[in-house]
Amino acid sequence: MSQKGQAGRALGAALTSSVMGGVFSGLLALGMVFLILPMILAITSADMVFLILLGLAFIGVLGTGSTLKGLISGGLGLMIGFMGVQLISAVPRFTFGSIYLYEGIGMIPLAMGLYAIPEMIELASKGGNIAKAEVVIKGMREVLEGIKDVFRHWLLWLRSTMVGYIVGVIPGIGIGVAPFVAYGQAKRASKHPERFGTGIVEGVIAPESSNNAVQGGALLTTLALGIPGSASMAILLGAFLMLGLIPGPKMMIDHLDLSLTLLLVVIFGNVIGALICLLAAPYLAKVALVSVRILVPSILVIILVSTFVQEQRFSDVIIALVFTGLGLAMNKYGYSRAALFLGYILGPLFEKYLFVALQISGPLFFVRPISLTLILILLVLFTYRPMGSLLQRRFKHGVKGA
Repeated sequence: MSQKGQAGRALGAALTSSVMGGVFSGLLALGMVFLILPMILAITSADMVFLILLGLAFIGVLGTGSTLKGLISGGLGLMIGFMGVQLISAVPRFTFGSIYLYEGIGMIPLAMGLYAIPEMIELASKGGNIAKAEVVIKGMREVLEGIKDVFRHWLLWLRSTMVGYIVGVIPGIGIGVAPFVAYGQAKRASKHPERFGTGIVEGVIAPESSNNAVQGGALLTTLALGIPGSASMAILLGAFLMLGLIPGPKMMIDHLDLSLTLLLVVIFGNVIGALICLLAAPYLAKVALVSVRILVPSILVIILVSTFVQEQRFSDVIIALVFTGLGLAMNKYGYSRAALFLGYILGPLFEKYLFVALQISGPLFFVRPISLTLILILLVLFTYRPMGSLLQRRFKHGVKGA
């Protein structure tokens, strides 16, 4: 649409569909809080063990890319999360004789190394600036036309928002999948699917609606089950753990006021963010035109200083650089950084719930209706793709034989 001279219209449609999707998603999550409370009260530590495994399986099996690589990434994240002294047995694990690793790997250096620094390196390698051409916004009249487009295609907006919310509720899949699913359903439902990809407003509304709608469902999953619904929610979960709050069934009961406040933040944050973007878009867009020679060094300094400042240990900077290499390698070879980070966050929680379940119920702690149901879902997740491929091959052979 920008190439057709409709950048303002695209911006208006994107921001409006996005904010409306985020608000509607937040309201849905608020409405579901009291519906899921009875279910939350029935969940025990034994069930949490399999819920965590289910979260890792979802991102590995249903996420983008290879299933095997996703599961390997999640397993590596679990191993990194297990680093340090085990709290119950006081046995050091994966410390390699280093006193620094007795406390485990910090979340800040890992996140900065895994996500932030690799993005800066890739941006620097491309050169130039973020935007390859200047985006011209002719005026607010064009933006208002984009806003009207969302209401003209309200049914498409509603479908895409529901897609985003459902994807957000499913643990571990996150924001990266929802836009593609929403775009695909919009194209299939369209009377003119061949026009998608040529600069039509429906192609903007569908992914942008789902993009923000993920957050309400993902936050509800994170708060209610303690399993991040997306990579951003994994970071939020890490922040909770740093503050001594443990998201999960007890969070929704003991800190219900905080949980409801966070869901309200999703709603009002979307509205405030959209208003700022609409008013400041012509000026904010110019940031994308700043040369990477200025942008990258400035951001890298901020990243490395913030990594050092938290604990004031230079070792954290070294760890961030180590994970930078890992992040670049994973990105290049198609491994999931989100799965690794999710495994890192969930590792200590998985271990805690497993120990509690074993102490309370013994080796057969999983013989419970909820746990057995979760195990069944895990088996279906791991077998539906191979079984589907097998049935497809047999069907093709059957057709050839006929």
